[in-house]
Amino acid sequence: MSTSILDATKIQARIVIPIVKALEKELGKERAHRIVGGAIAASYVNYRERLGYELNEHPRNEGMGEGNQPAFPVEREVLEDTETSYSHDITGCAFADYFRRIGEPEIGALMTCGVDFAAEGRIRPDWEFTRGQTRMRGADTCDFRWRRRAASS
Repeated sequence: MSTSILDATKIQARIVIPIVKALEKELGKERAHRIVGGAIAASYVNYRERLGYELNEHPRNEGMGEGNQPAFPVEREVLEDTETSYSHDITGCAFADYFRRIGEPEIGALMTCGVDFAAEGRIRPDWEFTRGQTRMRGADTCDFRWRRRAASS
């Protein structure tokens, strides 16, 4: 039986949290988070490339655990779904619940939320992606928004 992405993240957190704490002491919080966050984001993009993905696939298909995609432990409410735009709010997130419960939402954000922009830039370069808030950082929802970029002439 394979390990769920949530269980894998919990296992990784046992290693990553003490490393980040040590780096914070040596380098300062901002620099440590920038270095670790960048490394985790690059690693996640590499992971997604190994799994395979359809370049510029519509965001509505992301995170449902179909094909080679990871099944994210979230509850989402779709707000808009057209061929050129897609929006959903994450109303429940097991990642946020876990990291907030153990008192480490900032490091949780590095390990989970922080990969979104790097992954979207690689997986959907023809889509503009925004997210202004996350449950990990204390908001009620994570606001994921995509708009297909206009084709250049």
